[in-house]
Amino acid sequence: MPVDVLDLEPDGEMNESEEHDPLIGRTLGGLYFVERLIGQGGMGRVYEATHAHLGRAYAVKVLGEGRADKPQAIERFLREAKAANRIEHEHIVRVVNFDTHDEHGVFIVMELLKGENLAERLERGPLPVDEAVDLATQTGDALEAAHETGIVHRDLKPENIFITERKGRDFVKVLDFGISKIKSPDHTDIKLTATDQIVGTPLYISPELARGVSTIDHRADIYALGVILYEMITGTPPFTGQNHFQLLYKHGNEAPDPPSQRSRRANIPTHVEAAVLRALEKKPADRFSTMKEFCDALRPPSTPRRQRTIALALLGAVVVGLAAMLWTTRKARTPMPQPATPVAQSPILTPVTSTPEEPAEIAETTSPAALVRIELNSTPRGASVALNGNKKGETPLTLELPRGSEATVRFSLEGYRPKEHRLIAEDGETVSVRLRRKIRRQPPPIKEDF
Repeated sequence: MPVDVLDLEPDGEMNESEEHDPLIGRTLGGLYFVERLIGQGGMGRVYEATHAHLGRAYAVKVLGEGRADKPQAIERFLREAKAANRIEHEHIVRVVNFDTHDEHGVFIVMELLKGENLAERLERGPLPVDEAVDLATQTGDALEAAHETGIVHRDLKPENIFITERKGRDFVKVLDFGISKIKSPDHTDIKLTATDQIVGTPLYISPELARGVSTIDHRADIYALGVILYEMITGTPPFTGQNHFQLLYKHGNEAPDPPSQRSRRANIPTHVEAAVLRALEKKPADRFSTMKEFCDALRPPSTPRRQRTIALALLGAVVVGLAAMLWTTRKARTPMPQPATPVAQSPILTPVTSTPEEPAEIAETTSPAALVRIELNSTPRGASVALNGNKKGETPLTLELPRGSEATVRFSLEGYRPKEHRLIAEDGETVSVRLRRKIRRQPPPIKEDF
């Protein structure tokens, strides 16, 4: 059931009734009257509070009592407020105040959101592809704005993607920048608590974060959003495991199955699948260079302007040709007046040197409008591509083939089993294959005669 929770950890449970909550009924910072408890997580509790002078409702996130005396927890809390306030984007939750109460207790005041987070939406099953792409691109727009200001989220997960409503459509708000990486001359990262030394949630963690690499950039968020979109369209994340160690290993070493192999849907667009697989590349350099580039790849490909111009020109030529043919046919049917006296006709001689015209289908085959672009991808990238036995390059690769033609594509990469794919060239065709490692067999023991 949708709730107006702002930020809930996945394992958060409400164990204490509102009647016994010491903050309900109190005024924090002399301004915010606490009405009720609306959420609870690892870092603290979230309340609905009313501004004493404005009468407006806000969400107030209060740091837990056991953490209020820990500098690292306070720094993470302050970091969340600074990051959200610094970005100022419509898809990022708005922070309006950061204050203290009683003995060094701290709290953040944010806009009150009504709706549900993406984790709750996913409990009802996979999303339609169009809806999933819409939520992903809204999230990507928010993170692109964060990246442009030098902020990397580092803990993107469905619980931190809140879905509210605006003008009759789903509207995303990104939450919890508590472990974000902020790049600025006057800010340096501090060491987080022991439980936060591996930054991020294992189901959505990037390979570099899983390995504990010290230098992390915005491409870690691209990977996490790729995992989330994968789960939205298939119903399950690309990797699962019995414990955190298995998840960390799989993110760092195993290639994901293409979403079309996991989903029962037969209508996952090829460009969406290709974009998700590229976002999930192990090496950051093999992913999209920016979040905007990832979001653009999720949108339906448009026909290039040159091809549209050629297509319109050909259509015009066809119309003119049909009109001329109809006029000729009509003229041929009109009876011609016969002369009264037969006139002797001279024999018509056909020059021996005349050359027959080329067949129309040859001209059509060489026309640019008859060529279609085929996108070839492999996991891992860099596989050698041979088309009908002729080497064409390495993945990712784009080929132009005559429309309707058939070809055999062979993908090969050292250390992996080669794979062949039979394709028929059609508009928007994308081929994505996953190569499997070769099994290394141990050589038989050498027998020595003594």
